[in-house]
Amino acid sequence: MINFTLNHLSRLKIVIVFFTLLVTLNIIDIYDDLLEGSSLSHVIEESIMVLIFISIILVLVRTLIFSQNKLKEIRLELKNINQLHAQQSDDMQRARKDYSQTIRSQFSQWGLTETEQEIGFLLLKGLSLKEIASIRDVKEKSTRQQASNIYSKAGVTGRHEFAGWFFEELSD
Repeated sequence: MINFTLNHLSRLKIVIVFFTLLVTLNIIDIYDDLLEGSSLSHVIEESIMVLIFISIILVLVRTLIFSQNKLKEIRLELKNINQLHAQQSDDMQRARKDYSQTIRSQFSQWGLTETEQEIGFLLLKGLSLKEIASIRDVKEKSTRQQASNIYSKAGVTGRHEFAGWFFEELSD
């Protein structure tokens, strides 16, 4: 969009220069016509053309100024958005780290083994038991048994209650 706008502004400047050149040439022509004694109607026609060209130039200059101001506003807004995005990314990274640490701490309080903690994180990420078994290169039955152990140690009845426990803690 910015490249398009720059091209648009450049074309607008070229058109302004073109019409300014036309006005200059027409004024010179009117001057020559007056020196040569051309008819008044011819001089009036060319004067009207000059006025029309000057009006067009004024509209184009106004459009150019408006476009340049709008471009400055957009650039400033883009800069602010990029700064906000960077800040939010940093905040989100810290929040993820803090949340991950909170989960690890809770897993330790429940006495989960390292393997159970790994499975617990994968469960919280929403992976199925089959996917977890595949990632860990074990049988699904083993993963199901370890998930049951996790739920038992956490004092919950199943996967949804397990995930819900952390959302509940986060929202408090």
